[in-house]
Amino acid sequence: MHQQALDKVNAAARHPDAQAGFVRQLDLRITHHLSQLSPAPARLVEAARDAMSSGKRLRPYLLHLVAGDAADGDAVLDMAVALEMVHTASLIVDDLPSMDNALLRRGRPTTHARFGEATAILTAIGLLNHAISIANGLPGMDPAQRNALVAILSGVMGWQGLVAGQELDLNGFSDADGADDALDRITRINALKTGALLCAAVEAGAILGGQADDKRSLLRRFGEDLGQAFQIADDLIDMLSDSAATGKDCRQDVGKETYLAVYGADEALRRCRALLASADEALVGAGLEPDPFRSMIDAIFTPMLDRVPQSAPNAGAA
Repeated sequence: MHQQALDKVNAAARHPDAQAGFVRQLDLRITHHLSQLSPAPARLVEAARDAMSSGKRLRPYLLHLVAGDAADGDAVLDMAVALEMVHTASLIVDDLPSMDNALLRRGRPTTHARFGEATAILTAIGLLNHAISIANGLPGMDPAQRNALVAILSGVMGWQGLVAGQELDLNGFSDADGADDALDRITRINALKTGALLCAAVEAGAILGGQADDKRSLLRRFGEDLGQAFQIADDLIDMLSDSAATGKDCRQDVGKETYLAVYGADEALRRCRALLASADEALVGAGLEPDPFRSMIDAIFTPMLDRVPQSAPNAGAA
């Protein structure tokens, strides 16, 4: 038993190195794909490079972990780039003056703040189109797999994905949208704005890794719970931290119906941790080795939740 425990400790210690190695490969592949954009206007290419030059790379790494070592490495990297392009495009759009009107992202000026609103919009459109092009040309895929991966990307962008989530976040629900209560509305927005991309990463990884259908349903639950937890943690930081600590504009959600605003900080923290536990349960049920996922989740969530003051105020709770 002692040796088994030691093996687990050693394996866990290797996970950050494995993630860093994958991110280095991913960044090189991003650079490669962006180098193929010429003869697009140089300013547009520069804006795309700037927008994609940093980030947690959570979604690509999640795709890589779900796909596993048996999947085609080039296809995994290319699909990871496509997914990160969609994520980056969504951030560019969210930050626009007509949307969240943010000036800071990842400690640097947002795309529209540096390059202007028109170039930012065009950059987002270009990244979305290029993501579809990459997915449609993945190596080693049969037509059914390729079509499924393209459908995942187009779905996460659209009417039941990021577009819908941003519309509801900005303008709320109409009677025709069928949201019965605050929890339903909050859960639906979080699922569309944050969970959709995480679920897309999981589903794409499952296709690339040839996972069975019963595993895919559990992995989707894992992505959904992780997305809800991530958005609650992000809301806590937005309200209770500052731009110097987060690297982006804070207090962006004042007046919005978030889990924190409705239920207060203590309940938001409890709910976030409960969702992470539920995600872990689904992951274990899917039969994948959980330690690399746990290491990744800990690396993402611990710094986020550590920024929340220990005696977090409950102002804004109903």
